[in-house]
Amino acid sequence: PYALPGVEKRFLYLLIILGVIVIISYIQKLNKLLNFIINTLNKIFKPIISLSVGQKFVLLAIIFLIISAIDLILRGEHIANVDAIIAYYFLVIGVLNLLFEYWNESFQKLRIIVSLILLSVLIYYTPEVTKIYPKAYYLPIIILILFLVYQFLRKFYI
Repeated sequence: PYALPGVEKRFLYLLIILGVIVIISYIQKLNKLLNFIINTLNKIFKPIISLSVGQKFVLLAIIFLIISAIDLILRGEHIANVDAIIAYYFLVIGVLNLLFEYWNESFQKLRIIVSLILLSVLIYYTPEVTKIYPKAYYLPIIILILFLVYQFLRKFYI
């Protein structure tokens, strides 16, 4: 159908060569963009990582309340109530951790383990939550397992 046989292949090869040239010419700009993104993420997450255990749970409660407000607008009242219940659980666990931190700042790893197990149990025994999110109680256990693996690897390899 074309007057020039094989023009599509040649055009494709030309586009590949031009694409490689463009990518090579933008590597320095991409490197600057990547450094900017990494520095921005460090500025955002460094203060969050430095929070105590109770403060992290309270921060997650605030995030879940924001998600609850968004769900109220987009998905309905029932799902927003479930998100608010989860936010309440995070808030209670966070305040309990803050009380323990006020009296004694030790046992941070143990408090993380107990808090995640307690959160999983609370979610498991709340029928409103398990009706909407049937396997949500697995998430704190998975986070707990990842935390324990990280602690193990950090102890021996890092």
